[in-house]
Amino acid sequence: MRSLLSGFILLGWCMTCFGQAYPKLPDLNFDRRGDAVYMDSLLTLGRTHRQISRTLPRTLHNDTLRLEGLRFMALVFKQMRGTQRDSSFLYARQLEEQALLYKNILYAVRAIMLQEYHIRTIKGDFPQALRLNQRASELCIKLPRESSPRWQVQMNMGDIYMLLKEYDNALRSYQLSQRLLTFNTSLTPKNRKLLTSQAITQIGEVYEIRGEFEQARQQFDASRKIAVDLHAQVNVAYANERLGDFFISRHQPEQAIKFFDEALAVWTQLNDRGGQAAVWARLSEGYTLTNKPDLAIEFGEKAVAIARESGYIRIQQMAAESLYKAYKAANKPAQALAMYEEFSMLRDSLTNIKRVEELSTVQKKYDIDQVRLAANKERVIQQQQLINVRRQAEISHLRAEAEREQIAGETRMSQLQQRVETEHLRAESQKSRLEQRAHIDKLSHDIQQDKLMRAVMVGGLAMLLGFVIVYYRKNRLIYRQKREIERLNWDLEDKVFARTVELKLANDQLRAKNREIEEALLRGQTLERKRMAADLHDSLGGLLAAIKTSMSALNPAHMAEREQQIYNNLLTMTKEAFAEIRYLSHNLQPDELEKQGLSEALVRLVYKLNLTQKITFRLDNAELPRLDKTAEFNLYSICIELCSNILRHSEASEADILFRRFNDELNMIVKDNGCGMNPDDATGMGLHNIQARMDLIRGRYEIHSSKGEGTTFIFILPFSSNLATA
Repeated sequence: MRSLLSGFILLGWCMTCFGQAYPKLPDLNFDRRGDAVYMDSLLTLGRTHRQISRTLPRTLHNDTLRLEGLRFMALVFKQMRGTQRDSSFLYARQLEEQALLYKNILYAVRAIMLQEYHIRTIKGDFPQALRLNQRASELCIKLPRESSPRWQVQMNMGDIYMLLKEYDNALRSYQLSQRLLTFNTSLTPKNRKLLTSQAITQIGEVYEIRGEFEQARQQFDASRKIAVDLHAQVNVAYANERLGDFFISRHQPEQAIKFFDEALAVWTQLNDRGGQAAVWARLSEGYTLTNKPDLAIEFGEKAVAIARESGYIRIQQMAAESLYKAYKAANKPAQALAMYEEFSMLRDSLTNIKRVEELSTVQKKYDIDQVRLAANKERVIQQQQLINVRRQAEISHLRAEAEREQIAGETRMSQLQQRVETEHLRAESQKSRLEQRAHIDKLSHDIQQDKLMRAVMVGGLAMLLGFVIVYYRKNRLIYRQKREIERLNWDLEDKVFARTVELKLANDQLRAKNREIEEALLRGQTLERKRMAADLHDSLGGLLAAIKTSMSALNPAHMAEREQQIYNNLLTMTKEAFAEIRYLSHNLQPDELEKQGLSEALVRLVYKLNLTQKITFRLDNAELPRLDKTAEFNLYSICIELCSNILRHSEASEADILFRRFNDELNMIVKDNGCGMNPDDATGMGLHNIQARMDLIRGRYEIHSSKGEGTTFIFILPFSSNLATA
């Protein structure tokens, strides 16, 4: 009753539409293709549309209405299941015949695409599907890009390449289909977006097969977003299932379950039992992987029940496998064994089917290659025939042109002879008149020439006078401007010279002030070092002397052996402390550095180091001149710092301090043969102080070292008259 009511409503709508200027059949709501009442109503509407369109007279508009009715019926049957699908192929054949009769290329291509879908998906005849795609592609060339279904041809070719495992060709076909869809304006915006979503999903399939998982995830997410934005429930469900399968394959069941739940909600709302069973089987697998056997068993049993009832073998196999694992995890061996046996039986059955499909695919690939070769051969033959026809046409055209030119030439020759004779007679009769006229014209011309000459002379004199006046005034103006420019240039040069003198004087004063600051800083450092040396010698030296005096009052003879050993160690450490204080207090500011210069200070330093240390220090100062106080003070401080580091850390037996002159540079080299170090690890406070001192005297330094090969410091100073002193 409900179906009949819907049919009457749709019939009334159809009658109303045929009264309009451009009646259209409604777009299919793919979310309701599982609704039998809805689908029956569409069939009723399509049949009524065809009956009415047959009665209309032959016009371009009415022919299109008849073709659209056939296409609508083919589309509706295409969405149905079972044997009813075959009717889609029959209507598609009728649509192609009618479209070719009406010479409507667009509907002919649409009919071929409907036939190709049935041949490829229902019949599995890929060679025939390829032939249909080639026919459609050739017809699409005659259509404008805005209405051409060439995007669908490329989508079909991508599906064929996927079955043949030619994934690079499949990816190119899908990407081309996606690009062509952007230009097609014959589709509704919603359908164009849904088809673009389908192409994006297929591109993601190729990326996943090729192991490019991040790109595949991005494609699946983009496809799902389009479906959600368009509120296309079936597409949303498929997109969620595809994302769930992706996360299952990536061993992320928690993410997969979230998408499976969303897909299940859609199938439940649409009351689609096949969709529910597929999602339940996937949920069973997801909950098995998350160690929730109870939920896995619940969903798996529901999926198996529907799959057995409806004959969904692949869903039954997937659910049986997850149920086997879930029963095993729940410690139910009997049920686990039963599910494993069912799974094994289904797996063997599907394996056999898969082997048959693989053999069929090989045969079909061979057939497709044969179709391609035949098509290419036919195309070459057709091209050669076309070239021959064009050549024959060009030869015939040239022959006809030559004959026409010959006839036209003869005609022109006869006309030309007649015209020559006529002109000769005219010339004889006009010759006398022309001679008389020429004499009269000569006399008139002479008179006009005399008048013109007088006018030209008067005008030339007037123009010359005006030019002289303008030239004189212009020269006067240019002379005044030149004098003004020269005066301004003299003033500007005077100002620039005065400013240059002021800047030079300011720079000289600034350099003098900097020298005074440097000298004051050096004097301050010198005084501070002397004070620190005196404090060390007087204060700490006096304290150590008092400690030594107090210890001398003790009598070691009355001490135990252990106490005598401690006593002797304290005496030894006190002597070493005295020596260290003397070394520090002298080296902080030696008298030789201030009076005799860096060379003598370093000689004294090396001498003292060789007296008290196990490391042999050598000095080569033959090329060291006397430098200014700032340079000598900082170089001496750097030597003190490096010698201290060599004594404490290098484990060396020899060390050298060398001075070398290279053109305008003075190099100070400090090296040892110790354990070495990694230059990248040289970040201590001592090296920061060395860098600061080198910056002060405008120098730089380099470190060359490696483990077990010693360390070399090279200090490079620009040597000039400002650095050296007499």
